[in-house]
Amino acid sequence: MMSREKPTVSVLIATYNKADALKYAIESVLWQTFENFELLVIGDGCTDHSEKVVAAFDDTRVHWHNLPENTGDQSEPHNEGLRRSNGKYIAYLNHDDIWLPQHLEMLVEYIEREQADFAYSIMEWIYPDALSYPVIPDYPDAPLPPEATQTMHRKDIINEIGYWRRPWECYSYPRADYFRRAQFIGKKFVLVPMLSALKFGVNPKDYSALTIQPKYMDIVRNDPYFAEKELGKMLANAIHELDNPIKIKRLREQYSLQVKRKMAKRAIDPARIRFWVRPGKRMRDWAKHFGLDSSKFDRKSS
Repeated sequence: MMSREKPTVSVLIATYNKADALKYAIESVLWQTFENFELLVIGDGCTDHSEKVVAAFDDTRVHWHNLPENTGDQSEPHNEGLRRSNGKYIAYLNHDDIWLPQHLEMLVEYIEREQADFAYSIMEWIYPDALSYPVIPDYPDAPLPPEATQTMHRKDIINEIGYWRRPWECYSYPRADYFRRAQFIGKKFVLVPMLSALKFGVNPKDYSALTIQPKYMDIVRNDPYFAEKELGKMLANAIHELDNPIKIKRLREQYSLQVKRKMAKRAIDPARIRFWVRPGKRMRDWAKHFGLDSSKFDRKSS
């Protein structure tokens, strides 16, 4: 095992009672071609066998810490990870997502070469029974920010924008709020033009259930052209969609994105387009959809 005094990248995985999927997320960190990292797995008051899953990896770069109680969101686990991190850069990986092997290598290369504050790659949303699609935010006036799983940023950015806010403080998701705060003060986001992150849809009937991560881990291991093939399929789907008759739903979405882009350009949170919605509602709705405790996202008095 390589030894080093200080890692270049601190990888943060916030997790809650999803041990079976967590195993694959950790594996996808450990197969990275860029090896100078530490991995901080922060449990949000986990009560399942997540700690045993982490301990099974015989790697001194992997560290486990479990918060004393469940906070209901990745905000506080990420903040705990930020406080414990030693790296120059912070990279996030959701506990049920996976990275392709060159993810960290390419993000470090681009964030340093472009002297950027944030770097993000192309991410693919994968569902068992629906078409996959990419997430490719368009900066500097991106109406939608990247997902945490595809993003890296300089650690010292917290000196300017602070830590992740809790759900009841956000009109959108805490992740979107965090990245938008950086966007609105002019921080530089750079796209790494390669597919390097896979995000999996959650089973709405069982939040903790493993979905198709094992299948995709095997494919990535055995097919060196996996990323190129996936990008090709998504490009073909996009072209075919343009060839199809115009759909009212698509026009509405395009119009909404243009309005949100104009808001982002003026440093106004696009989530405020629904001005009648109070902070925390997005996360309350999300929790209810997956049968989780939504009361944790109510505004707190403290």
